[in-house]
Amino acid sequence: MLITNNSGRTGILLLLVLWCSGCGGGLDEDLPETVAVNGVVTYQGKPVPDASIMFYPLQGRKPATGRTDPQGKFTLRTFENADGAIPGAHQVTVNAYESTPEGVSMKSAIPIKYSSPTTTPLKITVSESNPEIKLELTD
Repeated sequence: MLITNNSGRTGILLLLVLWCSGCGGGLDEDLPETVAVNGVVTYQGKPVPDASIMFYPLQGRKPATGRTDPQGKFTLRTFENADGAIPGAHQVTVNAYESTPEGVSMKSAIPIKYSSPTTTPLKITVSESNPEIKLELTD
């Protein structure tokens, strides 16, 4: 005997709706707090355009990233656009490249020491009281 009972289908549909209602948005609750961070990168007193910035937290695993505009200004993101960085101490790296005169290769536009977390002298503490960062690079 074939049962064409709609209550069985309705029950299954209701279970699916309830199950899927928990599928989205739950991850946001587990994300660490971030602080909005903006800044500027200069080398020899001039803005560093098109540089890649990384803030590596000393406590935690998720770095914040940013890219400078033509004036050397940047905004950091960790999980979503412009959300900033996780509060606390960070090692900061900066990478910027320029074409060689021949145009066939790239060379660092800034001292190479800034390119690695193990060699960079840049250490920044991210906090609500320090949202504007100036990274002044030297030789």
